[in-house]
Order: sequence, then C-alpha cells, then structure tokens
Amino acid sequence: MSDRNSSPTGRPRGPLFGAGYLAVGFLAAPALLLSGWLLLHLPYPALDAFLASPYSLEIQDRKGIPLQVLTLDQGMRREYAPLSSLPPFLVDTFLRSEDARFYLHPGVDPASMIRAAFQYVVSGSILSGASTVTMQLARMVSPADSASAAGIGGKLREALNAMRIEAHLSKRRILELWLNSIPFGANARGVVSAAKTYFGAGPREISPADALLLAVIPRSPELYSPVDHPDAAAKAAEKLAERLKMSVAPSQIEREARSSAGRAASYRRPFELPHFIAEITPLISASRLAAGTPFRTTIDLETQHALEASLTARVAGAAANRITNGAGLVVDNRSGEILAWAGSTDFFDTVHSGQVDGVLIKPYLYALALEKGFTPATVLPDIPTQFGSSEVYIPENFNRRFNGPVRLRTALASSLNVPAVYTLQRIGVANFETKLRALGFVSLEGQTRNVGSGLALGNAEVTLYELVRAFSVFPRDGRTLTYRWSADYARTGGVDSGGTAAGTSPDILTGRAGETGVALSPDRQVFTPTAAGLIRDILSDQVGRVTGFGTRSVLNTPYQAMFKTGTSNQFNNIWAVGATARYTVGAWMGNFSGSTVIGKPGSSLPAAVVVEMLSLLSRGDGSAREQFPPIRGVHRVEICALSGGRATSSCTATVSEYFPDGVDPPPCTWHRGPGLPVWYPPIFQRWAERRDYNFLPGTPGSATPAAGMLALVHPPDGSVFYYDPTAGADEQAIRVEAISPSDLPISVSVNGAFMAEGESPLQVMVPLHRGAFTVTGVQGDNRATVRYTVR
Repeated sequence: MSDRNSSPTGRPRGPLFGAGYLAVGFLAAPALLLSGWLLLHLPYPALDAFLASPYSLEIQDRKGIPLQVLTLDQGMRREYAPLSSLPPFLVDTFLRSEDARFYLHPGVDPASMIRAAFQYVVSGSILSGASTVTMQLARMVSPADSASAAGIGGKLREALNAMRIEAHLSKRRILELWLNSIPFGANARGVVSAAKTYFGAGPREISPADALLLAVIPRSPELYSPVDHPDAAAKAAEKLAERLKMSVAPSQIEREARSSAGRAASYRRPFELPHFIAEITPLISASRLAAGTPFRTTIDLETQHALEASLTARVAGAAANRITNGAGLVVDNRSGEILAWAGSTDFFDTVHSGQVDGVLIKPYLYALALEKGFTPATVLPDIPTQFGSSEVYIPENFNRRFNGPVRLRTALASSLNVPAVYTLQRIGVANFETKLRALGFVSLEGQTRNVGSGLALGNAEVTLYELVRAFSVFPRDGRTLTYRWSADYARTGGVDSGGTAAGTSPDILTGRAGETGVALSPDRQVFTPTAAGLIRDILSDQVGRVTGFGTRSVLNTPYQAMFKTGTSNQFNNIWAVGATARYTVGAWMGNFSGSTVIGKPGSSLPAAVVVEMLSLLSRGDGSAREQFPPIRGVHRVEICALSGGRATSSCTATVSEYFPDGVDPPPCTWHRGPGLPVWYPPIFQRWAERRDYNFLPGTPGSATPAAGMLALVHPPDGSVFYYDPTAGADEQAIRVEAISPSDLPISVSVNGAFMAEGESPLQVMVPLHRGAFTVTGVQGDNRATVRYTVR
C-alpha cells in the first residue's frame, strides 16, 4: 500500500514530503530505536480500543454450517481469519508488496525511508513507499485528519505509534491484525471480506493472480476495483507481479480481472433464518466471544429447510383462500433447544409477524379444571348458550353444530367451544389468567379485560413462540420449558453465549429482560403430573377427536403424538401444534394483513406441516418409538359413554376412563332400565326435545315427573364461580334459566330478592357478587331451587 501522502499517479502531495522521509530516516529512527524498550511500559489506550473493535459475527447452525455473517455499522463487513488459515502465497504477496523487511525492523524501516527519500530527491517523484505494515496499522489504530498527517510531524507521530504497537504485540499478531483490517472499499475490510466481495470466494479459494489483484485494490479502491475497472486493476497487478518477480502470466491476471464482476455477482452470502437471527442478535454478548469466533446456535439447518419447504408448499396451494403466509417453530422437549424457526414463508415479501389467535388456550383451561376437581368424564354442555351481562356472548363451534352433553375428553379432543366457555365461567377468568401467565403468555398483558369469557376461545392474541413453549409442558409432565438457542450453553458453565444466566429464560420476542418484567424460571411445575398426563392422553386420543375431526384425520399418526388445532374467531388465522415425547412443533397460516380467510380450509393445512415435521424428526433419530410418560396417580373405571357416571347394566355404551386415585364416579342415573327413555338433566332437556329424542323430563329422582314440572337448568346446583377483579362489576353476571312445559308465568328471585318474571324459557342475567346465593323459581304451585357460590 502506498503512503497516504502519495497519489496513484506517484505525485507528492506536499513540498516537505521527501524531506520528511530524510529527516525521519537520519534523525528520528535512531532515537526511536533507543527508546523502544521504554514504550513497552507505556499504556496505549487507542490500541486497546482497536483490539476490542468488532468483527462481523458469523452465526452457525448446531453443526457449524454458516447461517449469516452479520454486518457492522453502515453495512461494513470485517470477517476474521487467523494468520495460520490464510494461504501462504496470499500473505507473501501482501507482505512483499508493502514491507519486505517486516520481520527485521522494530516498526519503522530506516533503510526504506532513506531509499525513498533519495529516490524522491533524484527523480522528483515517489518511486517506492516507506510506510511499514506496522505504520499502516498505526494509521488505523490512531487515525488523524489529512492536515495533521502531512509533513514531518505526521510522519514522526506515525513512526512513534508504530513503535508502540511493536512493543505491545508480536510480529505475527501485527500481521494478522493488518490483514484483517485493510480497507478495500465496497464496505469490505480485511482480506476475507475482500476476497468474497471481489471474487465471490474465500481466501483459500482464490488464485495467485487474484491475490495480486487484491493487493493493489487498497491503493485506490475506486480506480483498481476489478469489478468496476478490470483493465486498470490488471495493469496495476501486472506491475506488482513484475516488481515482486512472481511467475504469474499477465494473461492470467487479465482473465481473473475480467471474470471478477461475474464471480462477485454470482456469490450468495448465507442468509438463513432472518427472523430468528434478528431476534437473537441483540441478546448475543460479543464480549463473551473471542475475535472472529463464530456463534453456534441450536438450529438444525436440515430441519429448518424441511420446515420452510413444508410451509411454502401448503401456502402456495391455498392462495385461493387468501392464505399468503405461514410460520413454524420446532423445539426439543428435553433440552429446550430451538431446532427450526420460520417467521414467514418469504422474508422479503413481508415483515415478521407470527401472532395467532390463542384458541390453543383450551388445553390449559381444561388442565386447570382437572386440577380443580373435574375429570375427563365430567359432562359439559355443548348447547346454544348465552354468556355475559351487558354484552351477550353466544359462542359457536367451527361446524356450527351442537352436540348436547359431552364429556370433557370429547370437548377438548374435538375442540368444542361452548364447553370451553362454560368451564371458564366455572373456574373464573382471573384464576385462568394467572395460570396462563405462569405458562409464559406475557403477551396477554392488557388484553384479558377486553376479552372476558372469550379468553377460552382465543379472543386474545398470543405468539406462536409462546404457544409452542406452553404446549410442551404436557409431554414434560407439567414442567415449563426454557428455550435454548445457543449451542455453547453447556460449555460455558451455566451461562450461555447470549449472556443469559442459568435459571432464567432467554425469552426471544416476548420476555426480554427489562421489557416485560416477567422472569420465567426453568422447569417450573405449573400443572400437576396427573393433570398434564390426562391432557396428554386426551390430545393423543384418536377416538376422542372423531366428533370434531372424523375418522380420517391427518392427525392420526402411526406413532404416539398429541395435537391441537384451531382457527381464530374471525377465520384469519389457522394453526396447529403437536408434540411427541421428544419434540414440539407449531405452525400458523393466514395473512399478516388480518384479512379473513376465504372459505373454510380448516386447520388441516398447518396440521399437515406439524405432522410432516414430527414424522421427519421421529424417523431421523428413532424417537417415534418413544412413548409419553405414564399418567401418575390415576386408575381406570368403566363409565357410561353418555353420562360419565359409573357404568350400570342399563347403560347402552361404556368406555374406560381415568380417575384420580381415591376418586370414583357415582353410578349412571341417565339410563333407568332396558328399553326405557333416557333421563337428561334439565339443562339438556330442551336440546333433546328439539331433536325429538325419547327422554324422561323432570328433575333427578323423578322417574315419572308430574305434568307442569318447573326446572332451573342454569346454573347447575352447587356451582362455584369466581369474581374477576380485572373486570368491572357491571361486566360480570350469571345466567339463570328456568324452563317448564306449562304456560303459566315463572317468577325468579335470588336470596329472596325478586329478579324477573316471564314465560318459559325465562333467562335472567344476575350480577356477580361474592357470597353464597340461592335461586328460587316459582310457577303456580311448583317451586325449584339451586344454590351457587361466588368466590
């Protein structure tokens, strides 16, 4: 590289230039040599700062395959290569071109300075430079403006700083720093980035002719760029080859120069997982990485490409449904490692979103219900039902059908909506929200007040990232999962390379420290092993999901797996999540504009992606043979398939169901004997009547009820409700419903206070207050009472 005080034409830039060389050569050099030993003990803050200056970070997958090389400020690339990894001919070309006596001088070469000065005096022009490699590095370490760099003062300062560098660093380290820091223009610094920028190849893949072309670029990147000016670059490289007496033919140099533009244009830098890398980059602590050390993630690029291909294929086939994008996430249930992350099917087509409506919340709702005394046999109403107070909410199932009495197992496995809202009302929104936060749904912040009972159906938005993590608690026996994205975590003694201490979660997207104030501890028990095991069993029950999915569902896999699918209430999101004992996979499809999906493609599209990925992973490592952990603390009981009670000789269909140890269901009372009509509880009698079912009307214990019998069908006797402190008192109410075949008016009171009067069916919304309450219905001489509690 020529001295910064010279130009490509060889003309001096100042009248004192030659005198400066002469003065430094005869006067300054001996003094600098004598004082060199003192410089070792003097601090050099600028050098310390330069040594700490960043390199472009290479991010790799778990096998060391590059995913991306991050740029520095303003798009600069400065990729690191240890000196030992560079081809000898490349190092030799640069070193002989700039400083042939590099290993012989202490940073300043007096012989070169004297020679340059005499050449200038004799010829009137600069025939060779005098700056050593160390002096050129000194200019990078302590840059000066053009005014202070010119003249004797500038050269003395540069020589002094070179001596200081030599006193602090070894020759090999200086040479390595220089080769990795030379500015080549085109936002490239160092020979690694320059080789890729101009020749589309790494340093080990270029030829000696390319090395000559690279060596002349720093003299004037605008003039000697082989991409833009191949002829000028070739001529300069030929002169350099002649001066260095290198046996590289001019014709070869010209060919390499003319092919530079094509090679550079065809080179594709790795650009994998843009959404994932954009999220983890702020969390990577560069100070934990030695210069040029790549950052290895947990990503498996083969799995990533399979996920991207699966999403892309199905999104492309659903364009007519206004489905334009998809996202997916794959994690290892054992380690928490993120194996694949697709933020969209085309990064350059749209910005990253990934929000999906949280219909998946149903499994957590039922898990909480199981902890509070429900069983998989608990019968829930799937009938037209109004919820709410001032604003009435009437949920429907996806197929717009109602199934009457359904067991909790069927309600969850078939993703029925009314039973979910009914269960949420029994448990309470506030209790459920607390559980969801413990699971890591931090994006619910500020949403629950607006969605109320609709929280059971996903009227709040959560991220796919949260959904996959929360779903993994079921194969993990109710324990939360801490995501891992650094493959170096185990090697760093409990602190991963992202700077995350052991015991906290590196919460990409939703839980960065300082943003949400939510700290998630690893392996926290959020559900009992029994509740988690029952949910796991229900969601892997192929028979249980027949009501909602039919007998030929894509979810019927030959290996044990649990699944949950759904759509948002506005049909603008469809999603699926599934898990084996080893892996959890989530997939979302829709569009980022929020437009309603056309038609009803259902969740079979993302479900197919989830099944495909689980099948691929399970075949790849043999985990398809792994079974879920056995359910703890349960025993089996033969029950009536309709009522959920213990089976009797009168029951027409029975199934085996799990119950917690020490709990046995009472006998079925719905079937009264062979050939007799079924007795349905009052809450289901209107539903049965509309379908012309042969049933016994009345209340429990009345085999032949009297004509004109009054029944309070809601709330069920003994119900417990929970007051939600996050909602206003006027927004919470309990629906009271009275029915009777008589035409007489019905009067309803609560704790003796009159509420309403009207004909059957009579519905009254009673404001929710804490305490114990008795509802009384009166119709002529008939009376009916139920009791409920609000906590």
